[in-house]
Amino acid sequence: MTSTYAQRQNQERVVTRRPKVRSRETFYAYLLLSPALLLLFAFILYPIGRTIVLSFYDYSITDNRSVFLGLGNYAEMLADPIFWRAIGNNVIILLGSVIFQVGLGLILAAILNRGIQRGKIFLRTLHFTPVIMSVVAVGILWKLVYDPSIGILNQMLMVMGLPVPKQGWLGDPNLAIFAILAAACWQYTGFVMVILLAGMQSIPDSLYEAAHLDGANQTQILARITIPMIRNVIIVAILITMIGAFKVFDIVYVLTRGGPANASQVLGTYIYYSAFTINRAGYASAIAVVLLIIAVSLGVLQLRYSRAVSGGES
Repeated sequence: MTSTYAQRQNQERVVTRRPKVRSRETFYAYLLLSPALLLLFAFILYPIGRTIVLSFYDYSITDNRSVFLGLGNYAEMLADPIFWRAIGNNVIILLGSVIFQVGLGLILAAILNRGIQRGKIFLRTLHFTPVIMSVVAVGILWKLVYDPSIGILNQMLMVMGLPVPKQGWLGDPNLAIFAILAAACWQYTGFVMVILLAGMQSIPDSLYEAAHLDGANQTQILARITIPMIRNVIIVAILITMIGAFKVFDIVYVLTRGGPANASQVLGTYIYYSAFTINRAGYASAIAVVLLIIAVSLGVLQLRYSRAVSGGES
């Protein structure tokens, strides 16, 4: 009887201690997270909130002009042909990136996964090397490739007897955005390839062995086994590529700075141009809010499918 009473008292003490222990653990957890939360607020949450607020003002960086416009910046943006040109160029980069980066990345990943037996590490490193290069270095490299006088691209076309653009690849308003797209695809296809290759390596070998026994060739195996098994991985790669296409800035700025005559302007460069060239930070903030909405929407989709991949869905 006495032992039962003592056990009951001990259980009650444990129950009363648990809330105190949990509250203490919660306090220490937030204490350890406080530096990261402070940085999150200072460099992400506060700038986002400040940008949203400034988007309702006619605001200038140099003379500190601040006039409340309400939705005036957004109304002007909807009637701005350069804004819609920038949106169109982002869509061109998006479609081209999805087709070439994901398509070519899938082919390269399939070749490295089961198409060759030797030199896989070397070829994987070779294709991934442009990803780790500085964008400035990539821009300078492709400027030399596109150079009308010494560029290797024009030299190759002339050797084959094909015409070259008279205004240059980056000087022709009809070709500049496609020249930028080629440079971006060259740099980031290896990144997509690595993502897809990781998904392919998780497919059981028994499926491939069974397909070989049934007489399937490599194309049939890719279409009926590999692609269906990594469907969610492909969707994640597409979403990552789409986010990068809308956030693109550096390669465009290095190659053309949005020119010629705004022909290669994208949302990122148009934000920079509006804020620091024509000194309209409020209008630039409104464009940045639109870009934020697009990026967040695509980011939510990416997180959803990333969880599906990690959860083993197919």
